[in-house]
Amino acid sequence: MTSKTENKKNVAFDTEEEEQVQAPSTGCGILARYPVISVLAFAAVGVSLGLGLSFWEPEDPQDKKTALQWIGLIGDMFIRALKAIVLPLVFVNVVLSVVDMMFVGRAGSVGWKTIGLYLLTTLMASILGLISILCFKGLFSAGEFADPTDPRITLGCGEDGGLLASDTTGDVFCAANVTEDMSSYWYITDVDMSFATVSSGPKNDLSMSDTIYDGVFRKLITSNIFESFVEANFAAVVLFAIVFGAALARMMQQKNMNDTDSVFVSFLKEIDSVLLTLINWVIMITPFAVLSLIANAIGKQTDLAAAFENVGYLVLATLIAMAAHVVITYIGLFAFMTKSSPFEYLKCLLPAQTTAFACASSAATIPVTLQCVKSTGKVPDPVAKFVIP
Repeated sequence: MTSKTENKKNVAFDTEEEEQVQAPSTGCGILARYPVISVLAFAAVGVSLGLGLSFWEPEDPQDKKTALQWIGLIGDMFIRALKAIVLPLVFVNVVLSVVDMMFVGRAGSVGWKTIGLYLLTTLMASILGLISILCFKGLFSAGEFADPTDPRITLGCGEDGGLLASDTTGDVFCAANVTEDMSSYWYITDVDMSFATVSSGPKNDLSMSDTIYDGVFRKLITSNIFESFVEANFAAVVLFAIVFGAALARMMQQKNMNDTDSVFVSFLKEIDSVLLTLINWVIMITPFAVLSLIANAIGKQTDLAAAFENVGYLVLATLIAMAAHVVITYIGLFAFMTKSSPFEYLKCLLPAQTTAFACASSAATIPVTLQCVKSTGKVPDPVAKFVIP
């Protein structure tokens, strides 16, 4: 016989009865009614402003630096606010979704499908990127870089600000004024490597074993979850949240509790609602943040022609690879697996795409993506909250 708890959970997983919600409003007032158009319009203004700033050459370079700093303020605060909220929101969402899926026995199947699709789409993105860059390989030109020289220092001497110098005979003396036939530069040879730093160059003694050991397992299994929050280690936080949610669900099942009986689960749901409210407030300034970020990024360029000449083909190759990824992976894979038109679904994801374009961070875009996916009415909340992080 099916318990009331299971019935309630099964209803939550019924996509036909999933509540329809609106996508997040990236703006306020009239901007909220046309979110995509408003973001694109503000992006165009940001490009124009950035182009103007890139050609601005004030007498004091500090004036331009200060202007760019204040122009980029909104964008910088936007990114910082998103990053401050996103990791706690991810933790709470994953815990709640694992609890929900554990109660209906779908945690394992959803987990393996998530891993499989993640690996498949990542592989497709890598292959498309490689194909695109290989097509442009013959158009790239190798730059010439000066060979690094030995570090040089000058040594002061005397009370009048002289320098320790040497002449052609090799004699060393203190000179108040260094002439052409003298040298005041001294070369350093770090014989014992006493001044070498670990970040001064590539580490040649790092094996594949060390890479996997340190880069995978030590990154996934944290020794201090609070430190992982501080360092924004998403992998460790998500894995901890999955295990934490599984343990919480097992405890509730053993005590024959449902989510309404658990004070802790109710607390997490309230925290989730508060964090989503905060995210909505931050997302409302998206158009202004887009303008700020783009204007600041372009305005910092001193020679746009040279910059685009160096990376123009790379940008073009990237755009072609992205377009191919959208057509083959987004549209093709969606149509193949769901046997339905992907365009209605993808239309709901435009706010997430524009936010990702603005902040260049998929992690910071997670809250927007969650709300966009929920607005489609096709994905159950527990699945979305588990899969997207």
